[in-house]
Amino acid sequence: MKIQTLVALLRIEALGSIRAAAAALHVSQPALTQAIQQLEEELGAQLLIRSPSGIAFTEYGRSVLRHARLMVSETQRVKEEIAQMRGDGAGHIRLAASPAISLSLLPQALRPFTRKFPQVRVHCIDGVSPMVHPALRSGAIDFALTPVRADELETGLVAEWLCEREIVVAAHCDNPHHRARSLAELVHARWVHATPSNGPGAAIDALFLKAGLEPPTPVMVCESLLALPEIVRDTDFVTTLPEALFQRVKQSHGLRQIELSVPLPKLQIAILRMEHVPLTPVAQELLGWVRQAAQA
Repeated sequence: MKIQTLVALLRIEALGSIRAAAAALHVSQPALTQAIQQLEEELGAQLLIRSPSGIAFTEYGRSVLRHARLMVSETQRVKEEIAQMRGDGAGHIRLAASPAISLSLLPQALRPFTRKFPQVRVHCIDGVSPMVHPALRSGAIDFALTPVRADELETGLVAEWLCEREIVVAAHCDNPHHRARSLAELVHARWVHATPSNGPGAAIDALFLKAGLEPPTPVMVCESLLALPEIVRDTDFVTTLPEALFQRVKQSHGLRQIELSVPLPKLQIAILRMEHVPLTPVAQELLGWVRQAAQA
C-alpha cells in the first residue's frame, strides 16, 4: 500500500473526479487509475464506483479514506519531525482552540513562539470538545486547547489539564431576565447554547439538575461565539459566555451579567490530543509556551 495512492484517494474525495485529482497531483489519468486498481486488487475490494455523474466511494472505500487521512497526516508529521531534529526550523502546526483560549492563552504563547520559529506555519481553527474529536482522530489537527469534561473523555484521547476559566450567564439589558437571581426564574427563559448538550456551552444544564430543576431546552444552538453576542443582543435569549469574551462585548452589545445566587461551574481547560501520537518538536515547543501562559 503506497502512501502516494492514499494521497490520491484523498484528492479524489476532495475534487470529485479522477481527472481533477490527476491534474492536481501532476500525473496522468491512466497512471492514477492504474494505481487505484492496484490498491483495489491488494485489498480485494472495490473502492470507487465510477459513473457519468462522477465518482462515489463504496463502503470499503470510505473505510480506507478514514485510515488514509491518519496515515497521510502521520507521514507528514514524521517528515517534519526528522527535519526539525536536523535543525530545520520550518514545519506546520495544526490546532483547534476554543474562543476563551483564543482570547487569552494562545496570543500570549504565540508571541514568543513566532519570534523563535518565524518559518513555522500555524493553522488554528475554532473548536471545542467534543466537536474536535473527529479532527484529532483523523490527524487533521495535532492538538486542541479546549474546555473538557473529564466524564466524557473518549478512549484514545488524553487531556492535560491547564487551568480554569470563568463563565457568566448573560442577556441583553432590555431582556427582563437580566434581573433574575435564581435558576428557577430562568427555567422558562429562551436559552441559546454555544454547543450541543454534551459540550461546554451547555455546562449550565448540570446546575439546573443539581438544583432539582429540569434544564431548559435551548431554542437555538449557535456554535459560533463570534455570532452569539450578536444574537443575544438582538433577541430575548439567555446564554452562557466565557467571562473573557463577555468583558469584551458587554458594552458594545448592551449585555448584562445575570448575577445568580449560586456559583457557576468553571470551564476546565486542557490540552487534548491523541494518546499514542507523538507531537513534532515545534508543536511541543508551542505547548510549552501555552503552559507558561496558563501558569502566569
